[in-house]
Amino acid sequence: MALHPGIGAPVLDPLGPRDVPEVLAFLEADPVLHVYLIALVLRDALARPNDAWWGARRHGRLTALLYLGAHSGAVLPAGEDEDALRELGETAARERALRAPRLQVIGTRDAVRALRAGFEGDGAVLRLDRSQVYMALDRPPAGLAPLPELRPARREDYAFLYRAGAELRAEELLEDPREVDPVAYARRVEEECRDGWTWVWRDARGMCFRAGISAITRTAAQVSGVWVPPALRGRGLARRALGELCSRLLARTGHVCLFVNDFNAPALALYRRLDFRERAAWASAFYVRDGR
Repeated sequence: MALHPGIGAPVLDPLGPRDVPEVLAFLEADPVLHVYLIALVLRDALARPNDAWWGARRHGRLTALLYLGAHSGAVLPAGEDEDALRELGETAARERALRAPRLQVIGTRDAVRALRAGFEGDGAVLRLDRSQVYMALDRPPAGLAPLPELRPARREDYAFLYRAGAELRAEELLEDPREVDPVAYARRVEEECRDGWTWVWRDARGMCFRAGISAITRTAAQVSGVWVPPALRGRGLARRALGELCSRLLARTGHVCLFVNDFNAPALALYRRLDFRERAAWASAFYVRDGR
């Protein structure tokens, strides 16, 4: 919600390593909702070359944050100060470091809406707008048989991950990364085969399941890219495999979280059967520059 104007106008500043304690304290007000941003701070200490962090303060107190990924095109807001987020959106539109041709604004629905009010323009054309649900799980799913076949992806899984990732993106984001940016996409799949954060299930039927871990901290792990080949859907494979992955992650951290399109009824039903609970209204807005 917007803060009362009487407490002072927001003051925007670029953030750096000296601000790490303040930024972590702000984000850890909800460490499950902000797990991805917390993981970025812990990884880079606000010092990754070319990426940018901005903060908005009122009377010296941090009330909103914005992360800008120079190469990824990620525009990630946090906070409830709508006026400050709007101004941070204007800052993002002017930020020279943010030169990626494709941009993604992702966060709580209110934060994304406020930031977009200042962000849109400057040649950024909205391609896709998604309303989503952020969900979290804090205990291992019950009643599922162990699945020892679930394992991190390896080099020999490249062909499956290449095809699966493209089909997943076509389903979710209505574009084929093999056409949009084939070189970067091929490189990303190579990384998935060796980073230890992409998990697959392969048996006599072939590849049955894939999912990735996009962030992990002592408090939460964020899962993304859950996918089962269309020919194998409706057989309970996703429930069993994702349940196994969640059980393994919950041995290391306190929560597993994810976000899902609010119109994706089968996925919502799956996550609720695994006992995921809705945590927040979420949103993602995808842009291209100059209509590209």
